[in-house]
Amino acid sequence: MNKHIAIAAAAVLAGCASSAMAQGNVALFGIVDLYAESARISGTGSVSKVSNGGLSPSRWGLSGAEDLGGGLKAAFVLESGFAPDTGTSLQGGRLFGRQAFVSLASTRLGEIRLGRQYAPMHYSMAGSDVEGFAAFSPVLAMYLSGDQGRQDNQLSYWTPVFGGVSAAVAVALGERGAVAPVASAVWVPAAGTARNSAGALLRYQAGAVHASLAYHQGGQALAAGDARQRAFNLGLAYQAGTFVASGNFWEHRNELPGAGTTPRTRGAAIGARVPLGAWSITGQLGYVEDNGRAYATGAAKADGRTTFLNVGANYAVSRRTDVYVRYVRVEDDDGGFNGRATAALNGLFGPGNALSAGGSASTLAAGVRHLF
Repeated sequence: MNKHIAIAAAAVLAGCASSAMAQGNVALFGIVDLYAESARISGTGSVSKVSNGGLSPSRWGLSGAEDLGGGLKAAFVLESGFAPDTGTSLQGGRLFGRQAFVSLASTRLGEIRLGRQYAPMHYSMAGSDVEGFAAFSPVLAMYLSGDQGRQDNQLSYWTPVFGGVSAAVAVALGERGAVAPVASAVWVPAAGTARNSAGALLRYQAGAVHASLAYHQGGQALAAGDARQRAFNLGLAYQAGTFVASGNFWEHRNELPGAGTTPRTRGAAIGARVPLGAWSITGQLGYVEDNGRAYATGAAKADGRTTFLNVGANYAVSRRTDVYVRYVRVEDDDGGFNGRATAALNGLFGPGNALSAGGSASTLAAGVRHLF
């Protein structure tokens, strides 16, 4: 059954692509990014490996647009994630797990998108991350709830830009999909079904300044009642040529049924990228703290803190290829990130792996990124 579905989907995609290419409006794009690292984790010793996506997760995709006249445009994006170190598909093996949506846009009225898309929160956090959600970034580590990122069954509306100001709202339908607590979803307290998610984004982009404010709300319907996750991010970035400085302030709350106190995690990060000819130097600092409540249960724990350091350099071999080195160190005090202290070292540990309370981890990495 799955094989037949995959063949049929490929045939449909090939037919669509052939038709669109005849009109000259389909683009093939992608990134291949691999790095080698040697990491040391307190209590487990050092590990060396080759990993995917140091600066940018590897991907390939198709995008296209058709001018419908009268200021209207139809467009689509199909984007697939893969791991070139093993040749496997990512996002659970989905064909287009990164993005898959169709849109209809008006120059006067804005744009409507339907399909698998990023939540509005993603654009605020990525826009205030000098590393753009690199695997080494402390801002990526703050991506605590999975539905702050990509969302299935999403309907979003994007306004036109007025004097540098724009906004977006989105709703992702849960469709009563089954959910359960796993290591990579520490915010889910028990088995249940997914509730609808909602989010909003307000942005200002003019000249060298990019400021944003985003809100996210998701949740699960459980036997004991509804659990809700709420988050916001305030981001600011300044770019002059290839010099970039940025920072953000972020909070995530897990409102549990029957819990007396809501588990909460707050974080902040600052960073800068300084050009030096073909080289650029990057540095980031991040800090996260919780309110002394375990994320999945609300049980009392010691107030936790986690600190992040990310430093390194890039060398532009060409406009589409660069090489890079990074050193990252993560230090924890009393389980400050509720099991996500190693998210900034995702390439080594994988999603959901926790740094032990009071532990530390570090990595030295070197890689190559090529865009096509």
